Amino acid sequence: TTDPSILSYHPSIYQSIYSLYNLVPINLYIMTATTSQKAIMETVLTAILLFTIQVSVGLNASLAPLAIGGVLIAIVFAGGPISGAHLNPAVSLAIALRKGGGYLSFSLMGIYWIAQLIGGILGSVLGGYVTSTHVMIAVGSDSTLGQALTVECVYTFILCFVVLNVATNPKVDNNQYYALAIGFVIMAGAITVGPISGGAFNPVVALGLSVSSKGAASDLGYALAVSAADFVGGALAAAVFYFVIDDDEHVYDSIA
Repeated sequence: TTDPSILSYHPSIYQSIYSLYNLVPINLYIMTATTSQKAIMETVLTAILLFTIQVSVGLNASLAPLAIGGVLIAIVFAGGPISGAHLNPAVSLAIALRKGGGYLSFSLMGIYWIAQLIGGILGSVLGGYVTSTHVMIAVGSDSTLGQALTVECVYTFILCFVVLNVATNPKVDNNQYYALAIGFVIMAGAITVGPISGGAFNPVVALGLSVSSKGAASDLGYALAVSAADFVGGALAAAVFYFVIDDDEHVYDSIA
């Protein structure tokens, strides 16, 4: 058998093995990363994402959705080979619940959640510091709480369903568009339903911005409600994915 540690330091060997045996490239890289490396990557990348959100929205940038979606594309490409670049507890939940298993254990999911929350708070605090303002998500002025939570659930479902299909489906192994698909979902969601719910689609976005802004209890309450809606969206995505993937399309072994 091939020593997995060799693959971490010799990409050419890794690519050759892929060509010969049609293995899953990104999964092999994730196999060779340690738990601490994965956790650090999730922390750093989530901090980058929240910093971008805090700064772009805090400065009322007209192209904030493009900035947020753009940086998400970049950091998913950057961190995918190490941690899978989830950056979102709802995404981690959907992957852990994925039919066939093997992509993320529930114990590692818990570590990811902690790393993501720490990174989210750090990025939000730093973004607020450099802009001298702190933003938080809120129900749109012309919308109800029910409408806001519904669109959060719907777009988190879309995000997680896209992630499952472009990043965990063996039929599209080694594709080079997975991060683009994920980033475009966030762009579309921010533009279309952002004015209704605040456009989190990610519990860490909701909680990170709320904690860093030191908002009122009602603001934290809304962030918690959004987080719950996002988790429901992630679980629903895993459930629907269960019915659209073939029984023989599964991961070879547990990689996390």
